Amino acid sequence: MGSDRGELVGPRGLRVAAVRLAGAHQAWADFAGVAGESAFLVTRNGAFVGYFASVEDLARVVDLAELRAR
Repeated sequence: MGSDRGELVGPRGLRVAAVRLAGAHQAWADFAGVAGESAFLVTRNGAFVGYFASVEDLARVVDLAELRAR
């Protein structure tokens, strides 16, 4: 599952990608309870961490200050 819009990277293999929720992204986000047209997909060293609907939701699990543009 690659990014559709942009990607940020953080320490220890963290990646945050803004993705459009369509196809497989939509199916997995629905399963995770995330609705909408887009979301943030978070992985660590290639392993799925979660989908997050908003920056506020994302900030609960990721230190936003550590993210850098790829």
